Amino acid sequence: MQDKIQLLEKYFETGLYEDFHSLQSDLVIWVDWREYDDVIVASIEKCLQTGHLIATIEDMPNDELQLKVNYDGNSYTHIIVDRDHSIIWLNQILQPDYEIRFCKISKGSDTLAFLPLTREHWRQLETIYTLEKIERHFERIDNDSVFFNKEGEFDEDSFLEN
Repeated sequence: MQDKIQLLEKYFETGLYEDFHSLQSDLVIWVDWREYDDVIVASIEKCLQTGHLIATIEDMPNDELQLKVNYDGNSYTHIIVDRDHSIIWLNQILQPDYEIRFCKISKGSDTLAFLPLTREHWRQLETIYTLEKIERHFERIDNDSVFFNKEGEFDEDSFLEN
């Protein structure tokens, strides 16, 4: 854990995108809006190193795709709707041992960052850096979370003027 805290330290001090972007891929996962859901699971496993998190995508007879996740000896299935629903669902599966949070600094991009950590690591970070500072940088994920499907504010007059 100390290694992960040290990697996050500089970012917490500066709040700069460059310091966040320099975090290693075994700490933060970057998800493109077109990313395959099983690749998202593999990226999270790379960060968490549970040794027992794996996913596959299966074709369903009704032209839907199903994400099948095996975690900790259990099998879970989910009809793929979009990245948002899959990340919310995966976060629920991993709890209470782990928690994925959205990295707010990546907001507005088509490639978003998420930080998966153990629940204990999140508690330690909140103790070291305060809950307020952690919540300023990382958003908890719940059933109403929206990442890729946010409707941007669009000012039609401004667009037409350009």
